[in-house]
Amino acid sequence: MNRNNPRRFALASTAIILAGLGGCVVGNNSKFQRPTIGQELIDLQKAKESGAIDEAEYDRTRARILEEAGVSARPASSSGG
Repeated sequence: MNRNNPRRFALASTAIILAGLGGCVVGNNSKFQRPTIGQELIDLQKAKESGAIDEAEYDRTRARILEEAGVSARPASSSGG
């Protein structure tokens, strides 16, 4: 960076500092937002389909998600219809 132009140097320095602090300032004001029940179930289904979890883990986790939501868990239909 050319230090012959102090105004440009100051502006660039300020931009770099603000960019670095931007995540800190925004991060402190943001709250963790839990995914919706539907999104959790979609992600769970994708994990099962990809082989990341087995059928038993899928059933246990699905039942827990629905129980926490206050919904009675029916067995998942593997026919998709």
